[in-house]
Amino acid sequence: MSETLERPAQAHAFDLKQAHKEGWTLLEGCGPDNDETHLVGLHCSDPQAWWRVARQAGEGSAYHREALSRLSENEREQIRLRFGPL
Repeated sequence: MSETLERPAQAHAFDLKQAHKEGWTLLEGCGPDNDETHLVGLHCSDPQAWWRVARQAGEGSAYHREALSRLSENEREQIRLRFGPL
């Protein structure tokens, strides 16, 4: 995981209100073992939501970096493959 995506030791509860306003959310309990977290679009496709969050994180948004840090490694890898390093 990238240094910029490390979760702080004392992470605050993540508030999805902002995410929902932006048209995306985080889904926990996904994958074959129910241990993955995915970022999905609410009013857009998942890749569009990934691009929005990755772009905001790249521009320095701590909120969006925190969202990316919560994703499963498989989900982050899919985003990196499409949009470059996080």
